[in-house]
Amino acid sequence: MTDRPSWHGLLERTAESLDLPGDVVAGLARVELVGNREFWMEGHRGILSYGEEEIHISGGRTTVCLRGTGLELRSMNANTLCITGEIRSVELT
Repeated sequence: MTDRPSWHGLLERTAESLDLPGDVVAGLARVELVGNREFWMEGHRGILSYGEEEIHISGGRTTVCLRGTGLELRSMNANTLCITGEIRSVELT
């Protein structure tokens, strides 16, 4: 039986050898929270549900749930989105 590296290990080594962030190579979403007023996400796969108090965003393997008040989609393109408002919690499922 031949030992083959797992895809995860292969992606990690590729990212390291090319000096790239692992999340970029693996196609994982990247999130950034600025205080409790601004949420950025790169690599999103779309908004699953939207409301002023709760927003669900697809990150591929992960779903991000934002909860708060006055939540608003400030900007969105094919790769990046920004949500503003009073963010009380961020949950990854």
